Amino acid sequence: MTSSYRLGDLVILSNLTDNEKNQLCLEHPNSIGYDYIKLNLRTILFSNDIENNIKHITEIVLNFIKNNLELFPEDIEDSIVIHTRIGDVVAGINSFEIEKRPFDISYLKSIVETITEPYSNIYVIGKCHFGNGTFDMNKYEECLLLSDKYLNDIINEFKAIHFNSGNPDIDLCCAVKSKLFIQGKGNYSRLILEIRKYLNLKNIETNYNFYY
Repeated sequence: MTSSYRLGDLVILSNLTDNEKNQLCLEHPNSIGYDYIKLNLRTILFSNDIENNIKHITEIVLNFIKNNLELFPEDIEDSIVIHTRIGDVVAGINSFEIEKRPFDISYLKSIVETITEPYSNIYVIGKCHFGNGTFDMNKYEECLLLSDKYLNDIINEFKAIHFNSGNPDIDLCCAVKSKLFIQGKGNYSRLILEIRKYLNLKNIETNYNFYY
């Protein structure tokens, strides 16, 4: 139910403890996070220098994309990707969960309405994430129900497609490949944004400026 995979925190905040990194590597041995940690151990690059961190995670991401092109929609380079943070934040009671509640769909609609360039489809990425050791499991069923409702509402509003790979690495790479990325909440979404900015790709930055 809960996950140790916190790729955004690993790269953006550089605040995972050694135990948390070890747990990530044990539980996700074939992941981008694993490759990033091992790269930093080999080259002693691990730091709080976000620009340096983004450079190296971008290399790993581009290599993953090149080797797994069949995993992504054929029209992804002509499409928009919206990231939405769901799961524990939808009804969780901790302060950072409340802060990361998904955007009102009316706010996202006001953003999409400003897009003038043609695009093929709108894809939504996001799956229920529940943080290890922080989430009140009494809220689990409520969060699942509300997350499903939010996803259905956003899909219906934009006639969007839920890109549901079941893998946060594939979702992230899908967003990196897209024509335009609309930022969601949290460090995972900011990581996608920073990778795309490093690659000089088009993004819409939202009014969310709180990174926990």
